[in-house]
Amino acid sequence: MKIPVLLPKIFNYPLTYNIDIKKNIKLGDIVEVPFGKEKEIGVVWKSIQFTNKKIKIKNVERKICNVPFSSKFISFIDWFSTYNIVPKGKVLKMSIGNKKNDLFKKVESKLTVNKLVKVKKFILNNEQKNALKYIQKLGNNFNVSVLQGVTGSGKTLVYFERIKEILTKKKQV
Repeated sequence: MKIPVLLPKIFNYPLTYNIDIKKNIKLGDIVEVPFGKEKEIGVVWKSIQFTNKKIKIKNVERKICNVPFSSKFISFIDWFSTYNIVPKGKVLKMSIGNKKNDLFKKVESKLTVNKLVKVKKFILNNEQKNALKYIQKLGNNFNVSVLQGVTGSGKTLVYFERIKEILTKKKQV
């Protein structure tokens, strides 16, 4: 049986793999598949891309865990990809990463899913704190603010701190 598997790569479409009918694999399952000389993590996707080319279709190695992605999350990735004109594979990578980052970690030569969120505490310097105070003074109404600074000065951290404050109040930002 053939199934589509989206890899966290630059592709805007899933790749086709063979699966043994005995394996219980469905939409949203996280699987390990061969990709070139490497093994890669992917997600079973919605539709197969048909082609007239004669290509050798490789087999799914195994199912990684029993925590599938929901169909709503898959639809969200599709929407996000279209809305932001970004390949679906890149959106998937942004969502789950790949086996080289913290989400998938080798433990006793098996890949297991770790906690999806790791909290990292950043301490703002005085200039960043002043910028944050300025943005906070603008209130909760829609507005546009631009921080000016050299690359690596922490402008994004300031915005993220403000975003975090608003999200903890269960509001949109």
